[in-house]
Amino acid sequence: MINVVDTPNPETKKFVFEFEISEGSREFLQKDKNSKIKLVNDLFKIDFIELIFIDKNFISIKKKKSSEWTNILPEILSIIGGNIQKGMEKFVFKNENNFQDEISIRIEQVLNEKIRPAVAMDGGDIQLKNYKDGVAEVLLKGACAGCPSSTITLKHGVERMIKHYVPEVNSVEALNFDES
Repeated sequence: MINVVDTPNPETKKFVFEFEISEGSREFLQKDKNSKIKLVNDLFKIDFIELIFIDKNFISIKKKKSSEWTNILPEILSIIGGNIQKGMEKFVFKNENNFQDEISIRIEQVLNEKIRPAVAMDGGDIQLKNYKDGVAEVLLKGACAGCPSSTITLKHGVERMIKHYVPEVNSVEALNFDES
């Protein structure tokens, strides 16, 4: 059974499974439509999908603003359901952040323990890309990418939490998709 959940981003829905579908996470943009992953390729055949984010037990799908969920949701569910029925294997994505400096490691710890679980509930993820001179640069993924409330969440939630646990951080800045 797949549960479809609204996210704070009106253009993104979260498709939740009762079992784990992934080890690690990965985001795919429209330009990735020739992926080695059949499910991703099948979903990108729907013209109005612009982003797919796969995580532990969910898939977040962002549609183009010009489309309506009522028009594409049945096709999305059919594609996901068809892949599950064919015995879809668990995805394994290696997350490549191997930070060596102590401050980045502490930021990652705060992200993993305090922030990612809450962000995942909304169908997204946040990834540390760089830390330098008091600035932590992060990449917002899944439902968080382009969400109207992401700037507020970033400054009033994420930044405040990271600065509390890692006082060396002065600010947290979000990178755009194409800077990843």
